[in-house]
Amino acid sequence: MEIFRRLGVSGQLRDAGLPGEAPLDVLICAGSLATPLVRHRYPQVAEVLSAGFEVNDGTMPLEPHAVISQYTLEPLLREVAEATAGVTVRFGAELIDFALVGGGVTAMVATGSRLRTVRAEYLVGCDGADSTVRATLGVQLRGETWQALRQALIYCPDLYERLQGGKAIQYEFVGDHPCTLLVQDDTQHFALHAPKGGPPMSALFEAVAGHVVPPGSYKVLHEGEWAQHLLLAERYSDGHHSDGQGHGRDRVFLVGDAAHPASTAGGLGLSVAVADAADLAWKLAGTLDGWGGPELLRSYEMERRPIAAQAIAASLAVAEAERRWRAEWRPDILLDTPAGANSRLRLTQAAAEERWHADLPGIERGYRYTGSAVISPAQGTPRGGPDGPDPGGYRYAPTTWPGARLPHIWLDDGTPLHDMLGSGYTLLLLPVSADGGALGYAGQLASAFAQFGAPLDVVEVTSTTAQAVYAGHRLILVRPDLHVAWRSGDSRPPPAALAGLVTGNASLTDRSAARLRRVFEGLREPGDVACQQGVADERDGVDERVRDDHRARAAPAQEQVGEDDAHHRVAEEPAEPLVQVIRTAHHGADQDGAFWAHAQLAQPGQQVAEYDDLFEQPVLQGGHQQHRDPPPDGRQVLRDDVQRYARLVRDEVQAQAAAADQRREPGAAQQVAAGLRQVHADRGRALAVPGEQVEDEQHRSGTAGDRH
Repeated sequence: MEIFRRLGVSGQLRDAGLPGEAPLDVLICAGSLATPLVRHRYPQVAEVLSAGFEVNDGTMPLEPHAVISQYTLEPLLREVAEATAGVTVRFGAELIDFALVGGGVTAMVATGSRLRTVRAEYLVGCDGADSTVRATLGVQLRGETWQALRQALIYCPDLYERLQGGKAIQYEFVGDHPCTLLVQDDTQHFALHAPKGGPPMSALFEAVAGHVVPPGSYKVLHEGEWAQHLLLAERYSDGHHSDGQGHGRDRVFLVGDAAHPASTAGGLGLSVAVADAADLAWKLAGTLDGWGGPELLRSYEMERRPIAAQAIAASLAVAEAERRWRAEWRPDILLDTPAGANSRLRLTQAAAEERWHADLPGIERGYRYTGSAVISPAQGTPRGGPDGPDPGGYRYAPTTWPGARLPHIWLDDGTPLHDMLGSGYTLLLLPVSADGGALGYAGQLASAFAQFGAPLDVVEVTSTTAQAVYAGHRLILVRPDLHVAWRSGDSRPPPAALAGLVTGNASLTDRSAARLRRVFEGLREPGDVACQQGVADERDGVDERVRDDHRARAAPAQEQVGEDDAHHRVAEEPAEPLVQVIRTAHHGADQDGAFWAHAQLAQPGQQVAEYDDLFEQPVLQGGHQQHRDPPPDGRQVLRDDVQRYARLVRDEVQAQAAAADQRREPGAAQQVAAGLRQVHADRGRALAVPGEQVEDEQHRSGTAGDRH
């Protein structure tokens, strides 16, 4: 929720979710709602919000959790995405295949009866547990799969208000037919989960709730099964870090359920997925903006995969605890006898001793990135205690240890410190009078960030609370995702080295860093603040080639196409072979290499071996293995075009690499920037051209050279 707050949508999500005053207790019942046995009490969201205003020691979250159903959340996020500049949301589009070509990704997408190719610098697979991207990469899953559960979504508008003995959000039933009833965010829908092989879900619902609501007052909207997974992908990317000379970078990434399909406790699956996306997003942005070095994207898997493993381990512990207390059920548990009283006592004690899904604050906000290549290491390794996360994940202790989330505090004027942090890096200056050299070091560090072109804000914090929570550190460097990258009490490295480390440029030589500095100096002329964005827009216009495949069937007659749809205007042109599209995009990416000092050309010789196996992988959809081929002719032509392209460029690689090295000599950036400006001057427009306009013009151009 703190991530959503930084996106400006946390209020919308909270308003759409379960009311803040709704109880979040867990109730164990014997057979039906009429016979409660054990209640686990948890504070309401409203109570957490109220306590958060009064407690200011770093232990409270700025944004408490929200209870919101998936069918409510996804449409809201879709609306936010559609309202975001530069984002296009398309439905009815299926990824068929993709290939790593020429320092980028070329994908084939099916939209109805048509096939299109899309060219991009990166591909991010957020495509769920049955991920096509993961299957195409050949990434294996490791972990456990349990017996599938039956699931029903039930509409019963009167049940929640008629509940007696205190409301809850989760009801666990023990007895002959164990099951779980979950209240949804509107309190009128309920999810019922039960093992396979029991009575029909409608009969089971009547058994647990029939004494509260009359028959016919509910409707089963959906029934199905869902597998219980606790799985983790063996890697989160295509894994091709290097081109043989240590320069390459990953181009394809897995996020969310595609990387860790797991039935985690307490909503951890969604929380981990959102944090995955936030981590990868700012690193992709830094890479595309030119200041992110090769280690920045590599750190995504280093940081996020261990956190998913930690969440899965915690969920496994919760599941095992549930098995233990459920095993204490006895048929005489409701009898008014000494034996019945003893059975109730045993189950109550067993349930009280176990951890529950809401007992995981350490996992939710206390996790820490260890071993990351872009976080400055500190001496020692905290394992619990006052300065480190609880390794079991059940307890949260605020800490500024590098890799941890910056604890939330309120400033003296009532402003949350988190809201003072921008979208880039932030250097916090704390009032520690004993460290007189901190100001000078801060200035040197700001200069070092400027040399890489990385965004850095310097914020002076005078709050007395900050002195207590962040004690012992005059300077704290915070990343765009609110995680601490470095603090002055641990070390004081050379500013250039620290800036290079946290931006992923630690592997650059001094000469490379100097070249990178010249790149940014050449691109950012006085009065040309939009220059770098213009270069990015130009690259997007060249590289993103979305068009109808010339081998696909004609569109159905009922499909309506707007005249202003640039994607369909492309289809009206004489179709190019895919090899020409790839070659065009490759040449554009080759020119881009002049702007990024750490960019290198890929080796087609290695790519050919990858392509030989790339299009043979099956894909799992809905639990069944299916062929993910496009129509046979399109699939074969795609393979032929890709391999033909690899053969065509093989003889040119050495010349291209030499040209790229020559462009990286001193003064090359200024020459390329001047050349681009001259091209745009000839077109009668400034360099900073919106991507859509660039793309339209390239569609109208008659030759590949014009598109370059």
